[in-house]
This record gives sequence, C-alpha cells and structure tokens, in this order.
Amino acid sequence: MLSKDNIKCLEDLDEHNLSYIVGARLKNMAAHLKDKILAGRNYRKVKKGYSIACIQDRDRKIIVGYSESRARKDASDRKKAIAKLIKKLDRSKSPKSHLSNHGYRKYLKVEGKSKLSLDEAKIVSDAKWDGLHGVVTNSDLSLVDVLSKYSDLWNVEAAFRVTKHDLKVRPVYHWKPRRIKAHIGICFVAYALVKHLEYRVRLQYKKLSIEKIIYALMKVQTSILFDRDKRIRYGLPSRMKKDARKIYNILDIKRSITPYIIEKCKM
Repeated sequence: MLSKDNIKCLEDLDEHNLSYIVGARLKNMAAHLKDKILAGRNYRKVKKGYSIACIQDRDRKIIVGYSESRARKDASDRKKAIAKLIKKLDRSKSPKSHLSNHGYRKYLKVEGKSKLSLDEAKIVSDAKWDGLHGVVTNSDLSLVDVLSKYSDLWNVEAAFRVTKHDLKVRPVYHWKPRRIKAHIGICFVAYALVKHLEYRVRLQYKKLSIEKIIYALMKVQTSILFDRDKRIRYGLPSRMKKDARKIYNILDIKRSITPYIIEKCKM
C-alpha cells in the first residue's frame, strides 16, 4: 500500500470518492519534502513529548508525528545494534562478510581497498529521523484524528489474520470469477458475524478471542446411535463446558443434553 502506484490508483478512483490513510516512507521522499519534515519549525506541540507537522504534497498531505519516547527508543536500538556490529567487525575483517545494506550494516564503509569502518556521517544523518512516524492521506480529518485512525491498523491486521486462519479464506479452490467473489463474500459475512458474536460475548460474559469461541463451539457435538433391532436412530448430545453454555445462553439458543429419537426407520 505504500507504493506511489497504489496511492495513485486510490486517487484515480474519483467516482468512489475514496479517502485513504497509508504509511509513509519518510526517508524515501523527495529532498524538498524531507527538508520540511526535518524542520522543527513545522511542528506544533500536541501534548508533552509529542508534536505534529503537516506538509502539503500536491493534493495529498504528509502528516508526521514526533514522539520523544520513540526517539529515545530509536536511539537506544541503534546504539545496541552498532555495538554488535563493532564486535562482528573485530571477529571478521573480510569486507565480503559485511558489505550489504541489510539492517545496520548500512553504517559500514570501505576505506582504501579492504578496510572497513563505521560511517559516522551516516549514523548522524539517520539519527535525525529518530522519533518520527508519518502517513500520507487525502482525508479532511484533523491531524490528530488521522494519526489516531492509523494507529488502529492493528484491527485491520487482526481481521486478515482471523479470515486467513480461523475462517479459512485460503486456499481458494475456485477459478471462475463469480465463484471466487462468492467465496470471499461468504468469508466476509462469516467474519462480520463472528466479530458481532465476540462483541456480545465480551459484553455479557467475558473477553474471549475468536479462536477460543470457535474452539468452544466445535466441542459441542451430537453423536448418532443406531439401534439395529428397533430400527431407531438416536441423537446423544455431548455435555457443554462453561464457555459454550454461556455462548448459547447469550444467543438464546436452547440445547438439551437429553438423548432423543432422530427417526424411526421402517422395517
């Protein structure tokens, strides 16, 4: 979602009037935008240790939040990583084993033909971005509300996780477009129902994850016993554990554990 092509695609859907909030790769932006992002004068204080800036980029806005606590964590993480990098340098002087842009190896530079050393200028440059986090949006919401909405991204990620794992949206065994759409549609309805159930269970009983709710309900079973002599098929309901019983009561579903006759077969 962070690519320029995806953002342009969202903006080209004028007929749908879509508003979007996507994460921003601040360090990859144009030089004039990065200068504005790093300029302290563009920030206004929202609360102690936290300030926000808004930079206009044509028809979209880049909203950047600066957190002092996040800046301290970023600096601490970099310091620890560089300390580990120095230890690795002491163990191996071979440039080939270190030269890549992966992780914190980007702070290394080659001097002469084979000597490796820390790139202090790169470290100082990177430190300027400590504590900064930004989003790109075309929304009319306030700056605080935009960042607050983006912080709810974990709900979207949780929804994908539930549909993929608990509701088994994948793999898709259909190949006709209408059947694929129907499959996705059924999974979406199932997700809406199970989220509503999760909410009611939390409200009227206790907090249970969707995984635990499904597990509790899967244990509610009925065994079928067939009497060959009398030609009668009986249903033998299993006993319900507390969680399952509470869920049934919340949904006002009556269930007896008394055995019953399903059908009498003709002789």
